[in-house]
Amino acid sequence: MGRLGYMSISLLFPVDVIIDSKEDSKHPDAKKKLMAAGLKVAIQNLPAGDFLLLSPPERQSILVERKTVDDFANSIRDNRIWEQAKLLKNASVKDGHKPLIVLEGCLEELANYRGWRPQSLLRILDTLILEFEIPVLNTPGLEETLQWIILKAKSLGETSSKKVFRMRVEKKPLSINERILYVAESLAGPVIGRKLLKTFKTLKNLANASISELLRVESIGEKRAEEIFLIFNSEWREEDGAD
Repeated sequence: MGRLGYMSISLLFPVDVIIDSKEDSKHPDAKKKLMAAGLKVAIQNLPAGDFLLLSPPERQSILVERKTVDDFANSIRDNRIWEQAKLLKNASVKDGHKPLIVLEGCLEELANYRGWRPQSLLRILDTLILEFEIPVLNTPGLEETLQWIILKAKSLGETSSKKVFRMRVEKKPLSINERILYVAESLAGPVIGRKLLKTFKTLKNLANASISELLRVESIGEKRAEEIFLIFNSEWREEDGAD
């Protein structure tokens, strides 16, 4: 499909860290903690990553994608990890940033509680590091990640000498396949959404599925099956006070 053009993001004032708007909506305290540490923070839609640590012109900015161990496991399970890695790498190369994945939590938990083989996890990590050339930094949790961001952002240089940030983000319309996936994921999240499509093939089949048919899909319990069934079989009502 054709391009829609470009979206420009400009910051006309010195900034240390840019937080992606989606990340900010999930963790609003992150901005407060960074600002409390003396950093200048802006919220923008980033084409990839969750945090962008800006640098003076003579150094490279750092584009950070943060994942919890559970996020990492789910992205491996539904094969999203490679698309995310490509997006992070491409955005970094295009704009001259260093890409970095921050992995929060203990990988041993995946082996202990999910039965994942350590060799398989190491294979994923070595592919990210050696083939995609994206370093992976392991932290205990979000609090430690933010502390690292504070220290690293300060080490990159004084705010007053940092370049004004301007990013060109290519916007492309979603394909039919991407729109189908978007609808399915909005019903039950990325992992179960893909399982629904693999089982029912089309949104029409999914909409016509009974509760008993939905229950046959792996990881769907009775409550989730009833919710999906009601979404497709309940009449929409305009809420009081709506325009």
